[in-house]
Amino acid sequence: MPILLLIRHGTNDYVKTGRLPGQAPNIHLNDEGRAQAEALAKLLESQKIAAVYSSHLERAIETAWRIAAPRNLPVLIRPALADTHTGDYTGKTTKELGELPEFKEIWKVIVEKPSEGRLPNGESLLDMQKRVVAELERICAAYPDPEPPEAKPAGEKPAGAPEPERQPPAVIAVVMHNDPIKAAIAHYLGMPFDNFQRLGTSPASLSTVMVMKQQVALINLNRVPYPQQHE
Repeated sequence: MPILLLIRHGTNDYVKTGRLPGQAPNIHLNDEGRAQAEALAKLLESQKIAAVYSSHLERAIETAWRIAAPRNLPVLIRPALADTHTGDYTGKTTKELGELPEFKEIWKVIVEKPSEGRLPNGESLLDMQKRVVAELERICAAYPDPEPPEAKPAGEKPAGAPEPERQPPAVIAVVMHNDPIKAAIAHYLGMPFDNFQRLGTSPASLSTVMVMKQQVALINLNRVPYPQQHE
């Protein structure tokens, strides 16, 4: 099975407002986000990448093509990798969701018990996790393990000849969003879903997961190619 490079898109002005972007269109990287994406592409320039996938949202695509273009790879769009569908809460600030009477009870459940939270006229966080993991599983299935090299009978093998090398697994870049990445990692690590927000992914960060038949290896989490700023 492949190695997945789970990449969060670069930052944008909308994120800095503290509002929930959900799946709203026309949210683009700002100057800082473009610089972050370029730095990430530089970090990955020596990495052999077989394919680059992205959600259909502009901020993810604009990050993905900076990785794909130097390799002459297409950006493969998968809407199922999109951010959480936040429904009626799209565009609302976390402050007003936590304080206004019409929002705060539902928001408290979403924050404190994500496994039971559903965004009005949107999706539940568990449904988001299932959607994203199902798409990652489809991507993994498209890149099966290389067939082991065929061993020659002892009589046909020259003395001292080296053993044929096994081909390494494919490396796949997948550009998506904060909560979907954390939800996917929680799934692969077997974490209780209510703890998934304990994980963290910064804009234009890299988290690397190797998905194997019997186990999963988290190679790194939230690796960034620039100094982190805490907002």
